[in-house]
Amino acid sequence: MTATSTRRGSLILAWALSVLLVVALAAATVSVVALRRQDTRSEDRVGAMRAARQLALDFTTYKYDTWDADAQRVLNDSTGQFKEEFQAGSNSVKTEVVANKATSKGDVKEAAVVSNDKDSAQVLVIVNAVVTNTAAKDGVERRYRIKLDLVRDAGRWLTADLQVVG
Repeated sequence: MTATSTRRGSLILAWALSVLLVVALAAATVSVVALRRQDTRSEDRVGAMRAARQLALDFTTYKYDTWDADAQRVLNDSTGQFKEEFQAGSNSVKTEVVANKATSKGDVKEAAVVSNDKDSAQVLVIVNAVVTNTAAKDGVERRYRIKLDLVRDAGRWLTADLQVVG
């Protein structure tokens, strides 16, 4: 081997190593971005699930003598049409709840995120609730399957729609 071919070999090796280094750095960058995106999506799912569980619990937990505060908790975590409908019906429900001295104690059993993106989520929640009133003083257990549509508003997950589906 001559000095020129040795030098050429060294240049080719240095160039190849530089290309490999650039490719490795690009791959590492893409991996880090993908991991961050996955972490953010996971955080979104956890946040939506936590908000849905809390709203379902608040929706199924009330006492006739604290109805206003109980209903306000639901309203505080609601938005849009659901909030308007809940607020509009709250007084008539209050009349029935107070007249029958009704209480309900919800217990969230399961919850699952059906779909989500950074600004919306759909969550299914199963809640057992023990309901008491003047006709059922010992309480009756009820099972609710609730579908909640949530939207992110100013960093908070709020319920935009709630449907009891079973």
